[in-house]
Amino acid sequence: MVDVSVVVVGLNARGFVQQCWDTVKTAGFEGSSYEMIYVDNGSTDDTLAMLRERHPDVKVIANPSNLGFCKAVNQGAHLASGRYLFLLNDDVIVLDHAIEKLAALLDADPTIGVAGARLLNVDGTDQFSGRRVPSLWNGLFARRSLLHKLFPQARPLRRYLYRDELERGVPFDVDWVSAGALFVRRELFNAVGGFDETYYYWHEVLFCDDVRRLGYGVKLHTDAKIIHYEGFGSGKRSHERRRWHINNFHEGAYRIYVAHHGLGRRSARRLAAFVLLDGRRLLLLGLDRATELAEKLHDAFTIVFLKASDAHRPHG
Repeated sequence: MVDVSVVVVGLNARGFVQQCWDTVKTAGFEGSSYEMIYVDNGSTDDTLAMLRERHPDVKVIANPSNLGFCKAVNQGAHLASGRYLFLLNDDVIVLDHAIEKLAALLDADPTIGVAGARLLNVDGTDQFSGRRVPSLWNGLFARRSLLHKLFPQARPLRRYLYRDELERGVPFDVDWVSAGALFVRRELFNAVGGFDETYYYWHEVLFCDDVRRLGYGVKLHTDAKIIHYEGFGSGKRSHERRRWHINNFHEGAYRIYVAHHGLGRRSARRLAAFVLLDGRRLLLLGLDRATELAEKLHDAFTIVFLKASDAHRPHG
């Protein structure tokens, strides 16, 4: 048994995968042993060839197709032998001793089951990787919403993102942490049953709820820092793919809200959540379709303009 099994899932992200493993190896594991596991979800680039050449010590599971993030993580966890699992996105840079700090936190307190690293944007600003379970307010005051940009200090946002606790600079209890950098006791991960493979978004909330039901705490480690190229690892999304994400995000949010609060079919809060989330979903789908139409019109006018310019250009 090793101390930490680092599990990374990727798809067609050779550059990010290479950078991720480069920084894992240089992050520092003083006094700890570790293994590295990569689960590939059907890449068609040369990610696997790169790993064989540059990182032959990484154990690889090569799926023939995209099985989804949760199923791929569960595959990696099944192969792992560490006391701890460190579930890590491929589009990250692990900063000095981040993994070591997470292991030390759980070593020092057996009541902590899960610890999240502090995910940062490339410019060093916070991604707020430890959050509360969303309330209905967060349908408006979401992390990436326009209202967040206009009113970043609004009370619903400060509470949802644990801004006050984060500013104190010490590990603190949270409702859930991002699966982009989630550190967990391996036996506890197995006891919960791993990630629910019926989810794409919001599986971390369900998982951390289950961890707390078993009597363990969930914390964010403010000094275990990792840079996260959030949303860039899988490349630019088509409009069709973006609409799939919008639908899946809101479906998952509704399921999590109902499950977390134990709302019955006749619950007024359940109905309110459905109405608000579905309205938000339809609004975002409409905006995306409008953006797609504007892009097509722009491309069409550009072609017409270029043809007209070419027709009036002197030849010979």
